[in-house]
Amino acid sequence: MELTPVTALGLVAALVGFELLDRLRGAIAAESGGRADDGPSAPPADVSPLATDLREHVWKWVIPGLLLVIVALEGNSLASIGWRVDSVERLIFQIGIGLAVMLGMNILFSPLWARVGDGGESLAAGLGTFASLSVPERLFVALTAGATEETAFHGYALERLLALTGNVPLSGGIAFLAFTLGHTGDTWDRDAVARIAQPALVTTLLYLWFRSLPVLIAIHALNDAVGLLLADRFVVPDDGGGPADGRDPEAAERATSAADGDDSDALGWLRGE
Repeated sequence: MELTPVTALGLVAALVGFELLDRLRGAIAAESGGRADDGPSAPPADVSPLATDLREHVWKWVIPGLLLVIVALEGNSLASIGWRVDSVERLIFQIGIGLAVMLGMNILFSPLWARVGDGGESLAAGLGTFASLSVPERLFVALTAGATEETAFHGYALERLLALTGNVPLSGGIAFLAFTLGHTGDTWDRDAVARIAQPALVTTLLYLWFRSLPVLIAIHALNDAVGLLLADRFVVPDDGGGPADGRDPEAAERATSAADGDDSDALGWLRGE
């Protein structure tokens, strides 16, 4: 395979597209706000964190949509970005194996991660920000992460790098680094991203094993869903000792329970203790 301008554009979109999209939207928002106001103003107190603004997750679908257009311009099929399913039985089997590997690695390495960086506190805090979302909203976030990130970093980037270089370690390493660094932002700090590097590496290796994008989308989404459905256990109370702000009254009640003492147990669960 030769590197054409279209494929080069696709690699840029796949490897750094999410970051570029965020910066572009941020610049447009800043420019729009600058014209509307002559001076700085504080954001409204009821503004939700970016992680819980579902619009932020909807925008992520722009990248796989762009990549599908690029695949069509290349004259390639969806199979060229890993859309391969041998059979329903094999699909279910691979999803089960992959999810077991993901969750098993989380349990196996939790004691090690508990002694690295902040011991998982920043990751727990990041998960806690999703407690204000309803269960369907959390599942949407999990599905979005699985579908958009796997399509970009593995389905397109890894497959194209393999076709261009034939070098599995190099291609996998680039995809893994882009996947990991792509999570740096307002929700996840450096310590949390270091922890996220583990599932990023595991999903990269699983993709190289299965070479099936639908399988990895399902594994990624299900793994994220487990953490997001337990987000209530990681809520950090505000300075007044109450629960963090949320749109769901039930989430606020659950957050109060976490503030009364469950959060230490939750952090222990995250650490594998």
